[in-house]
Amino acid sequence: MANLFSKDEDLLKSSPFIGAEILKLLEQSDQSRISIFDVASKLKKKGKLGVRTIYYGMLFLYSLDIIEFEEPYLVLKC
Repeated sequence: MANLFSKDEDLLKSSPFIGAEILKLLEQSDQSRISIFDVASKLKKKGKLGVRTIYYGMLFLYSLDIIEFEEPYLVLKC
């Protein structure tokens, strides 16, 4: 079983960093919401990010109660 965090982890692929990138995308959107598919597409273009990395970034934000899920959208709660 893989750990969510590791001392050998690339910081640019860490959950908090990816969470910050997702927040930037949410702030750029008109309605403070963005499709999960758009998030994956835009973040994959920025670098070699896998689905698991993006998933952990979304879970990080959800666990901090910053976003909520309204399928298929991520919605900023603030």
